[in-house]
Amino acid sequence: MSANQHHWNIKLAQAPDRKPLLTALLDKKYSADFEWLAQQKIRIISPKTILSFIDEELIHDNDAILKQNGQMLHSMSSGERKQAYLQYVLAQKPDTLILDHFLDNLDTNARTHFSDLLKSQCEELHLINIYSRDDDHMIFLSDTYLYENDTLSIYDPTTGPESAGDLRFNNNHPIPKASKIGPEVPQELVEFKSVTISYLDKSILRDINWKVEKGQFWHLYGPNGSGKTTLLTMITGDNPKAYGQNIKLFGKQKGSGETIWEIKQKVGYFTTNMTFQFKRMQTAQEMVLSGFFDSIGLYQIAGDHQVKLANEWLTFIGLSHLAKQPFINLSMCHQRMIMIARAMVKHPPLLILDEASVDLDDESARRMSALINRIAHEGETTIIYVSHRLEPGLTPSNSFELIPGDEGSQGIVNSLN
Repeated sequence: MSANQHHWNIKLAQAPDRKPLLTALLDKKYSADFEWLAQQKIRIISPKTILSFIDEELIHDNDAILKQNGQMLHSMSSGERKQAYLQYVLAQKPDTLILDHFLDNLDTNARTHFSDLLKSQCEELHLINIYSRDDDHMIFLSDTYLYENDTLSIYDPTTGPESAGDLRFNNNHPIPKASKIGPEVPQELVEFKSVTISYLDKSILRDINWKVEKGQFWHLYGPNGSGKTTLLTMITGDNPKAYGQNIKLFGKQKGSGETIWEIKQKVGYFTTNMTFQFKRMQTAQEMVLSGFFDSIGLYQIAGDHQVKLANEWLTFIGLSHLAKQPFINLSMCHQRMIMIARAMVKHPPLLILDEASVDLDDESARRMSALINRIAHEGETTIIYVSHRLEPGLTPSNSFELIPGDEGSQGIVNSLN
């Protein structure tokens, strides 16, 4: 590593909005040590820059990555997107590369691959790694700072910061009850029998056999590109490839006449991509209410009983005092908790949580695990939790692992009891 190169980790104490930090870095606000950023050609890789590039593909026909990889960025898995976008950015020969939560959302092999690749670039450019989870610390970078309360300070990654703020939900309040009794739900909510999926010449899933029953708590995991998203979209009704397959949802054969909206009424769903580009000034209460209408944000008038139930969920997660606050102004942890309440407000038989703890700091992730455990163990909703790593403290009863192969990923069921 060249002595003239600057390579830093910056740990976020509470996973706040990164914009003030990035702005301060570029303005050299915090320390004379950052003066070297002046006159630098800087590139940032973050969830927002990747989504902005996808918009460029879809709206302005930017085909740079299509020419580079033979595939557009929006059609790739999260790990494949990071690989392709990193190659695209490195080809621009930046002087400084700022990585915003780059290792988040990656499986173990991908993390090792990217760490080795980035380490090999240390002679060519400056690296700044912004992260929230201790596991995402890059040990080959020379210096580490802690960003807390708009201040940067030298940080020892072996000690960890003090817990800041009480992010717990109300442990004493019971889980809200449904306002009305819904239709009888069969014992088997999801059943895949010998399901095989391919796109063009690429095999994605091979001979998948999986049964999800009432009251179960599943962890769905597998490496990037193994087909987790494809599997989920077969359940949520968003994938036409499900038709013609031997799939049963809530006791009905897929394609037997049910509509996507009938399926969505039975499924609560949250993925972090839902709110990345949400800019409307709607309140936390309105965001929870939007779950009744399967929209992101409230665009209809809610009834009194719906408002009552939304308020009960805000009380349950301990955020009733934020009910009238703009959703986009809340901390990331509070936003995630509200989005889980939004997914649960209609009391769906099945709740799917896709990478719900991405971008959170370690303390917030533990709070999230505690909330999900309570819903799983005290409620009647079946949960499928999707991630690349099992969060500390999370207690699923079963796991379904996707293992990639040349002819598509196969699935293995494991009992965690």
